[in-house]
Amino acid sequence: MAASEGCCVGSFASAPIQRLAALLKEKDETVLRERLRDEVGIQDDSFATVLAKSATICRRGALLYPKAGELTISFNGGKDACVVLYLWLAVLAATDETAELPKAIYFDSPDEFDSIRSFVPFVVRSLGLEMLTIEERSFRLGMEGLVAKGVRAVVMGQRSGDPWMAGVDSFSPSSDGWPAFMRINPIMNWSYSHVWIFLASFGLPYCELYDQGYTSLGSTSDTQRNPALQRADGSFAPAFELQDATLERAGRISQTKSKKEAASDKEERTTKARSGSFSNPRTAGIVVIGNEILTGKVHDANAHYLCQELHKRGVMVTCIEVVADETETIAVSVRRLSESCEFVFTSGGLGPTHDDKTMEGVAMAFGVPLVEDARFHEMLVCRSAQKKSCGPENPPDWTRQSSADTVCKKMASVPKGSTMEWPNDGNPWPLVSMRGVYIFTGMPSIFKAMFQRAASDSRFDGQRLW
Repeated sequence: MAASEGCCVGSFASAPIQRLAALLKEKDETVLRERLRDEVGIQDDSFATVLAKSATICRRGALLYPKAGELTISFNGGKDACVVLYLWLAVLAATDETAELPKAIYFDSPDEFDSIRSFVPFVVRSLGLEMLTIEERSFRLGMEGLVAKGVRAVVMGQRSGDPWMAGVDSFSPSSDGWPAFMRINPIMNWSYSHVWIFLASFGLPYCELYDQGYTSLGSTSDTQRNPALQRADGSFAPAFELQDATLERAGRISQTKSKKEAASDKEERTTKARSGSFSNPRTAGIVVIGNEILTGKVHDANAHYLCQELHKRGVMVTCIEVVADETETIAVSVRRLSESCEFVFTSGGLGPTHDDKTMEGVAMAFGVPLVEDARFHEMLVCRSAQKKSCGPENPPDWTRQSSADTVCKKMASVPKGSTMEWPNDGNPWPLVSMRGVYIFTGMPSIFKAMFQRAASDSRFDGQRLW
């Protein structure tokens, strides 16, 4: 797309928001899907679904907060913020709202990208909006001032895969202890590809940094070009060419730094525990994965067993979370617990079926891709040829669900950088762990065997302080 301003890619010259508004007047999702395909060239059928749902959220928000000044849109210049701003304005135009356009809030900071500082006012000025700039203040402090002036709701460009989004809904009141306002999140269910379909298909402006290899923008101190987009000649492909959405935040330096610090901290605590000089207990978190647990169809026994075993060894379990078979949900839970606990144990979600998402979730938690382990794949193929079970928790009819080779490839895919521990006791199944996260099956008998094998070298031994 041609640049209309040095700081951005795309243009408002062809009235893309008005074009989008014309489509959003269509309330029938099937017809909307056909029009997106025929008039815009969007072939991804799932896009119509998320677009229609997001438009509904925007309409509801506009009706709930119709008074001038009580609703604002947080606009930091990122791709998600662009989507939300453009979508909200298109929905207002589509519903013939006569209410005053919302103000845009921009939180400036000393280490902001120059391109963002140019792009944000360009967009706001081009759209005829008023911008409130809050300089060198945290979001919380900034919101205190805005709420005092009558702001009751903030529209935000947040998606469910963002690290801080656990427990957040499309309409979520601010957390306890914060100034009281409603957070409206219209694009929670959008994927990385949906964002780029929206921006590229309608030719909507976005910051030039996304064409320079950046995929997730923070500050200059914690953001670099995404290594996954680096070409052989050293240049970087644009953000919309990223194939693995789990690597969207791979360019965020702060995450890499925290992992190194966490690894160093874990090593120090392990040394203290073994020497008997550990003054605080080692900690662990447990993530139980499975829709069957949440619906009550299956009783979880693994967390109870693990709590007993870890307590005997001097490890304090600080949290148990039960989550659905959803990659992003698993990732958020694993990431959160791994930041606060020395060990994290997952239970369930391993296998070849479509709802076995644990490996993908752990990979997303650490911003790495899934890679095929050659030895693991060879073992699975061999066992498949012998017509043995191709996984510790596979249903008996898995061979009827997909080809044996596809099954084995899925089973052999592990997060890049994982530790594979192969037993020497005749058991063919390896222990898979990733930076202190131990990935176990959900079948109780095999779960116990996996834990006992991992614990046999005293790696989980601590010092009983309670």
